[in-house]
Amino acid sequence: MNQSKNSPQDSALLGLKLRSKRLPSWLVQACNTYFDRLFGFNQFNEIYKRLPEHEDIQLSKVILDDLNIKLEVLGEPLNKSPSTGPQIFVANHPHGLVDGFALDHLINQARSNFQIMTMYIFRIFPEYEGRFALVDPLKKRKHHSMNVKGWRQAYRQVSKGGSLLVYPAGAVSRYHLSKNKVTDPDWNPHIATLARRTKATIIPIFIHGHNGLSFQIAGLISRTLQNIFIFKELPKMQNRTLRISIGEHLPAETWSHISDDTLLINHFRDKVESLQKS
Repeated sequence: MNQSKNSPQDSALLGLKLRSKRLPSWLVQACNTYFDRLFGFNQFNEIYKRLPEHEDIQLSKVILDDLNIKLEVLGEPLNKSPSTGPQIFVANHPHGLVDGFALDHLINQARSNFQIMTMYIFRIFPEYEGRFALVDPLKKRKHHSMNVKGWRQAYRQVSKGGSLLVYPAGAVSRYHLSKNKVTDPDWNPHIATLARRTKATIIPIFIHGHNGLSFQIAGLISRTLQNIFIFKELPKMQNRTLRISIGEHLPAETWSHISDDTLLINHFRDKVESLQKS
């Protein structure tokens, strides 16, 4: 395994870079400093900088250990299915970064040929280079080529017998006024298309809990603002236990009769959310 390409002690991962020709430089710098603190960038950088030297593949475990985040895993063992063959791990996304660190650590213990489909902002982590299929769920025009590349990478990964972790919501769970609860946004039916084309076994995963009030208020204001605040949520998980439920593995023959992709992704979501009671 490679050592971390970016020594944790050397540089910060996150930082705001506001620029203005009309404002004095001291004011621009003061704004950068203020917003770095407001969005939790400074605190996250401190966590990253203090990490001990580690192999790239160990980053998720090292962060969980540093924050003393324990994992309580319930349900079906991840290694129950064969160690080879196309698999898609389908999960809800209640917290943000800690969801990714936890499932990356768990799945890596069961499958060696494993990648994660995730939002492009997580390319800041040099340790994950080559292991992320990066996409922009908001589908901004400037990210079109990146989205195409990310989906192609995901298809190649699964079609060649590898495994892939996906969060079909494409965003962290937020409070929905119409439902009066915190839950994932609608799931992307393209994940069902990917599953159908690759005939993958689906492994449903439910991560219990959700972020707090300030995060939910940010989501009501702006989805982009909420995405920024996910870095501030990670330290709040320190010294806590994250409960994760693994559902029954679903071979393609158990769901291939569902011909509509929207119905199929909702079927997968039902399987995931049914684990909430476990």
